[in-house]
Amino acid sequence: MPETQMTVEQIKSKRTLYLILSTGVLLFLGLIYAFSMFAKPMTQDFALTGNISLTFNIMMITFCVGSLVGSLIVGKAGVRGALIVCAAMFAIGFCGTGLTAPISGDTMMLYIFYGACGGAGVGIGYNTIVSTTNVWFPDKVGFSSGVLMLGFGVSSLIFGNIALMIRPLLGGMSMVLIVLGIVVGILTLLLAFTLKQPPANVVALMAPEKVGTGGNEAGENDNIFKTPIFYIYYVWAVIVIAVGLATIGNAASDATFLGIDEGFASLLVGLIATFNGGARIILGILFDKTNIKVTMLVDAAVAVCAMALIVAAYVTGIAILYVPGALLCGFAYGGVPVIASAFARQRYGAKKYPFNLSVVNLSIAIGSFINIIVAAAVGGERFVVFAVILVLSAIALADVFVFNKLWDKDTAKK
Repeated sequence: MPETQMTVEQIKSKRTLYLILSTGVLLFLGLIYAFSMFAKPMTQDFALTGNISLTFNIMMITFCVGSLVGSLIVGKAGVRGALIVCAAMFAIGFCGTGLTAPISGDTMMLYIFYGACGGAGVGIGYNTIVSTTNVWFPDKVGFSSGVLMLGFGVSSLIFGNIALMIRPLLGGMSMVLIVLGIVVGILTLLLAFTLKQPPANVVALMAPEKVGTGGNEAGENDNIFKTPIFYIYYVWAVIVIAVGLATIGNAASDATFLGIDEGFASLLVGLIATFNGGARIILGILFDKTNIKVTMLVDAAVAVCAMALIVAAYVTGIAILYVPGALLCGFAYGGVPVIASAFARQRYGAKKYPFNLSVVNLSIAIGSFINIIVAAAVGGERFVVFAVILVLSAIALADVFVFNKLWDKDTAKK
């Protein structure tokens, strides 16, 4: 249920609390992305056979599907109902993995519980939390998106390492996953009974300039699939996601191949995560201070620079060039979720925000497929992969200028 009519001060107080609580829960839900850290110890503790890396791909797909389903649940059962489903699915996903995988020794249990159930549950929770909390910030949608995405993005870096530290104390990954499933499930349930939709007058009070004719928020009655700017945005988002994924998952091995010390290569992975998280705040603030056109242009330019440096490292053999390239890849990738949530909110309003956000975030799955297709097409040759992605990143940069013209045209109509 939404809050009743409130004053400006009441809204500011309430939304600050909600932003803190929402970021805290996303910090824990983001643990699903610590799979790359959990894969080796799970393989060891569970004596797993089969292609364990497929779990991550399944999780990426079910996350996007869960995000879409979450928007439908919010419409039928409200924020509380959606978060209760999220809590249950996350607990089942993690606890189910911890209970069944050690017994079966089969990666199929990871696919079903961690990948499918856990991924879908996190997708439901992510969409519900972001789409609800951001509506409280019509005047600072970039900032609120950045804070929320920062929590979600740095989760594996913080709690993933903590989980591995307590692994010996709990007797292995089985108990680690069970404990995490219970704890995160409970925290999500607590948020379910706390987080509420904002009052109907939140935009009129906090950002009156965004109220269109008839008292409606500008763009809220537009069908996202019938607006050309959506598809132009999608091209940009899919490519920048592909840029990030081309590097992030293989940063340590690529750096080592180029001749960088293994110890520093491992450190580089953590530094990339740091740049990923920092981008979410920096670009969120940039969005609020300027506009979406400038923010997309900056992120696309960073992606081009990142790929150019990495390609140069392979061409010249100067390994050190790979380091800033990889860091900038993390930055570019980190900006996409922030810009996605801000774009869906600012262009299409709050009325259908949960659904529009889920549609926009499907670009994550498409970007993943593009990355897989490019790698398969060139036989996995890393230099060729980066060369192709460099060309695509240049297309993304050019795409921004088309986006800007459409944005100005759309804005002029409102």
